[in-house]
Amino acid sequence: MRKIPLRKISALFTVGLVFVTFASFDVSATPMQEEKTADRIVIIDENGERIEVEKAGILGEDVYENDDLSVQADESDIERILDDSRKAAEELKAKQNKRSGKNTVKIAGEDGELEEASFDDDWALILINKEHPIPDDYEFELATIKGNIKSDVRVVEHVLAMQKAARADGVDLMICSPYRSEEKQQKLFEKKVAQYERKGYDHDKAYDLASETVAIPGTSEHQVGLAFDFGVPENQMLNESFAETDGGKWLKENAERFGFILRYPRGKEDITDIIFEPWHYRYVGVEAAREINRLGLTLEEYDKMIGLVD
Repeated sequence: MRKIPLRKISALFTVGLVFVTFASFDVSATPMQEEKTADRIVIIDENGERIEVEKAGILGEDVYENDDLSVQADESDIERILDDSRKAAEELKAKQNKRSGKNTVKIAGEDGELEEASFDDDWALILINKEHPIPDDYEFELATIKGNIKSDVRVVEHVLAMQKAARADGVDLMICSPYRSEEKQQKLFEKKVAQYERKGYDHDKAYDLASETVAIPGTSEHQVGLAFDFGVPENQMLNESFAETDGGKWLKENAERFGFILRYPRGKEDITDIIFEPWHYRYVGVEAAREINRLGLTLEEYDKMIGLVD
């Protein structure tokens, strides 16, 4: 399966300043720091300057970079980064619209009748599962939030805005797993298959069981940068217990405000073919997220209802 980041966002956008914008980091009031602390890191922009930001909200392998020097980020830098990210997203959207034509997505109105959508989020509604693998010609652009934390460029400010809102409510959402390459997805899947084989299952049964918890390579939403697994400091195990944490409860109540849905809800396993995953949220756009939740649907059911899939 071919992944096609159209072009890489500059290191200035990719590594930290967007995150600084949404983290609880007052750049106008924070003095110059000359030493490292346990809860802060240093990132390097495209000009070789070092910018200090908070660690809060990120969890992943080899995420943090370290350095002994730091400089203060100013408001003009932050605004420039946000402008760059929005322009990149608009350019990608324009290219896709030119190729696919006018938006024809329809959603259910208040009376239940289908009507033309007032939003332009076709790209965010792509269905990816065992029956609908990632298309060979699917195009997207990756942006690095920090370290190994990457996503589709069009989702960055939404996931960070959600983290900021959660933090304001006293909930520290941690991104445990964002974008994954096909190679990473392959390794995770093979590891899960091997675990079941060690329990005594033959390969075919181990493969089927593994696919209920780890998406088969080429069928994972993580591979297109639209999905995130979340944790909280007290629970980073990615199991059903996350649903009972402050983070799990906050996401269930608030994620739709930022365009995210609980992708694999309880009781819908026969439709999604994936176990209940209260930690896995998928970006679909605000209006679609509200519609999906109002109707109690999965993305499979919603995309079928609006005619995106048969």
